[in-house]
Formats: sequence, structure tokens, C-alpha cells
Amino acid sequence: MGLVTRRRVRLAAIALALALAVPLPAAAFTGFGSTAADATYGGQMHFTVQLPGGAPDRLELLLRFAGSDSTFVAPVNPGPTSAEYVWDTGTQPITPNTSIAYRWRATNGDQVTVSPEQTLLYDDDRPGLDWHSARIGAATVHWYGGAETQARHFGSVTADAAAAAETLLGHDLAGPIDIFVYDSHDDFFGALGPGAREWTGAATFPELRTIFMWLGGGSSAYLETTMTHETTHVVFQDATANPFHQPAKWFNEGLAVWSEQQSASGHEGSVRSAADTGALLAFDGISESFPIGDQGARLAYDEGATMVQMIIDTYGRSAIAAIAAAYRDGAGDAEALEAGTGVPVDQLYDAYFASFGATAPTAVEPAPILPSNVDKPPQPAAPVGESATPSTTPVERPVDSGGDAGWLPAVILAGLALGVGIAVVVRRRRGAGTQ
Repeated sequence: MGLVTRRRVRLAAIALALALAVPLPAAAFTGFGSTAADATYGGQMHFTVQLPGGAPDRLELLLRFAGSDSTFVAPVNPGPTSAEYVWDTGTQPITPNTSIAYRWRATNGDQVTVSPEQTLLYDDDRPGLDWHSARIGAATVHWYGGAETQARHFGSVTADAAAAAETLLGHDLAGPIDIFVYDSHDDFFGALGPGAREWTGAATFPELRTIFMWLGGGSSAYLETTMTHETTHVVFQDATANPFHQPAKWFNEGLAVWSEQQSASGHEGSVRSAADTGALLAFDGISESFPIGDQGARLAYDEGATMVQMIIDTYGRSAIAAIAAAYRDGAGDAEALEAGTGVPVDQLYDAYFASFGATAPTAVEPAPILPSNVDKPPQPAAPVGESATPSTTPVERPVDSGGDAGWLPAVILAGLALGVGIAVVVRRRRGAGTQ
């Protein structure tokens, strides 16, 4: 090998060594690529994003569940060019028909980048449920198997009930109501999840604008009444929605009970019986929750329905719309009731109890709850879709001739983790003459 050649070899070796010694520029985050999401009911929700320029310093997935203004933030460990996040719906159940808005957020140095918002619908796509749908007025009804005739009928009932409630409350629905009709007991309870009570025959999630109905829950007449009741709750939520608080529970439930027959005449007897024994409940005591016991719960519903009847009879149907409008503007219970009736709330309550020959009872003040001395790590707030509590209606049961033909209360559960209140529904056992 000649001198010149050896020199060239040495120079090439030195150049190679220098090249290897200088690190190549690291891949840097340059923005988001494509995003995707899919879900399998009872399995997983899977979110992915491409990172064509490399991973950012910090990456998060932002999830906003339908019915909530809060955002669930999930930290994500990205790979070199992509990232994924998996929500296990087997251990963290989500109600079917929940729409989830999602975005990716990257923090790189002092720069924050957010991807465009996308949506994922978590629906009941279990094998064997060949869903069909039809829009009927304000209702979108869904069915499978041979339930089309019944489902379309429930859609018509819901459309009529929604129109009646809109007129009474003076407010239009914010969107269609979805009704899912289940033909099978197992299919129905599989949709409600592990927290459903064994006697449930219908469940409504007003924040999702969704009603789940089991055809085996009762007779056709009973299911029609249930549909009217539950639909009224959805319209009521739209008509009174405000960012401050939930309307009085007795007013919400009383209106839904009254809507079943456009009357509360069937509930006056139980209120009179309670007045005779001094057992009436103060309205301030049933504004946030109802008694857990059967007798107290059904009386709360009866008082609510008969109070709604008195307001309509005395101040006209327009008073109901005025009360709803005041709630919508953020008024408290006393302010809203006075806005609709024109009289102070104490005067309204006194007139109601006097009509039953009684004086207004006083609400029992709850004993203060002492702070816990147990140290617990802070827990993140659960999203609505994970912990939503429905309004549930029991299956129809035969009348016990030896018992009280009154109300069977539904379970009264804790409120949503994000503060979204839901009304709990009960049903009335009917004799053959009123079925």
C-alpha cells in the first residue's frame, strides 16, 4: 500500500471516529399525527395517537364524559413514535350510550399542544344484540330480536310524554331521548352493570338522555306509565339545568308522578291519612333526598305530586314553567317557588298543609358529621360515565291483598362523584281496576 493510500485510509478512519463521537440530534416532538379510538362493551376502550417527530416531555389523555363539564386527565407514557391508553371497562364500568370526548395534550418544555377533539360512543355491542333504530318524534328507539312492535310503541309513548312535559315546563328538549328495549333479563341487567338491584325493570340516566327498558318488567300498561314518568325526568333536567344546584327533589319527582295521569288525585288519600296521624313530612326535609324506608318514601312522592297539583289548580299551569325558568336562572328552591306562584314559600307550604287540615311540620335538622380521623391518600374524581347513578324503576309485582297497596321505593343511592344529581323513581302497585 502506498503512502498516499495509507494516508487516505487514516483520514477516513479519523472522519468515521469523529462522526461516531458526535451524537445525532434526538427525535423531538413536532406535533400530533393521527388519532384513533375504539371500544368493546364490557372489555376495553382503546385510545391511540401517532407522534411522528418523537415523544414530548409529558403526555396526557383528556376525557370528558357526556353529562359532565369536568375532565378526567390520564397521564400516558409514550413510546418513541406513538402512544396508547387503555380503559378497562370490566373493572371500571361505563354506562352504555355514553359519548366520550377525548383530546391528547402534550407538554414539551414550556409549550403545550392539544389535539383536535374527537368523540367515541361507548355502546352495547355485545354479540347477539343486532340493534335496529327508528326516530319517533323526540325519541330514538333501539331494539333487537323480535321487539320492534313494542319498541316502536314505547317510542310513541315517549314522544307524547315529552311533548306534554315540554308544554308544561315551557322548555324544549335539548336533544332526542334514546330508548333501549331489552327482550332478555340477562341482556338488560348486563347493560346496567354490577350495581343494578335485582328488582329493577327500567332505568333512566337523564344526563345521558337514555332510558333502558326490560320488556319483562311488567304489563304493557305499567311500562307505558313508566315511560311517561321517566321521560318527564329528562325534560325536567333540560328545563331546570343550571350550574349551581339541583331543584328540590320533591318537585322533580312530584312532577314526574303527576305526569303519569296528569293528575294527583290518586295520591291524596295517603296524604290525608298521614295528616290524621301527624306523620306529614316537611318539604324542606325532602328537598335533597327522600326517606329510605318504604312508608316515608312513598309519602314523599305523594306529597310532591299533590303539591304540584295544588300549584296547578291555584296558580295555573304557567306557574310550573315559571318555577322551571327560575331554577334555570340559578334560583334556590324558595326563590323559584315564589317566582312561579307569587307567594313566599312559607305561605305556599302553609296553604298546602292547611288543605289537609294540618299545620306545617318542621324539618329535622341532621346531626353534624364529625371529620374523619382516618388518613387516606387523595383520590381522583370519577368521571360521570364511570359512576353515573340512574333513576331506577322496579319490575311490576302482583298486589298483595293483605298488604298496603302503596309505593315500592327504588333504591336511593349516593350522588354522582362529579355532583350530577339524579332523581330516584318509585312505582305504584295498582289493582286490577287501575291497571
